[in-house]
Amino acid sequence: LKKYKICIFVQWRWQTMKYSQVILISILLIPSLVLAHGPSRQKVTQEIEVNASAESIWKIVGEFCSIQDWHPGIKSCTADNGTTVKSVRTIELENGEKINEVLYKHDKDNKRIQYGMQELEEGRVIDGLPIATHGSTITITESNGISKVQWKGAFYRSFPGQQPPPELTDEACIKAVTNLYKTGLENIKKIA
Repeated sequence: LKKYKICIFVQWRWQTMKYSQVILISILLIPSLVLAHGPSRQKVTQEIEVNASAESIWKIVGEFCSIQDWHPGIKSCTADNGTTVKSVRTIELENGEKINEVLYKHDKDNKRIQYGMQELEEGRVIDGLPIATHGSTITITESNGISKVQWKGAFYRSFPGQQPPPELTDEACIKAVTNLYKTGLENIKKIA
């Protein structure tokens, strides 16, 4: 009986140590898993009220490549299929950088355009816009003759690691995208 009790005690002790080790290893691994996390998805939403009808603003922004006419930071734009879904446009920024974007939704009735940036070549950083991916929606709504233009998007920074240089941080990306949206919206208001 004594030998049996010792066996049970040893077995219990061994299982307790085993569980303790698993818990200890788990506790030690959690911080490393958190630190191994790559860039987080960021979001920006900008809106502006315009003293014009939604229809007149749609005439300004409704064409997929009309961005070259209303956004001062866009030098040129070409699209392979106009406003057809899956059309690809190439925009050239004022600094010469080129970005390809795909049209996902063109909804004239609800005055909404949705598009996304095509994946960049590995390691490429867009000067002045340090993002790796970008999905965006422009929506126009109207109430009592005043329209609200909303431009919102979600994106990831182009730097994949944990310690980005200052010009490639999440904050730098948010600032760049916010500036892109704000500049475009302010110009729409001017020309509407």
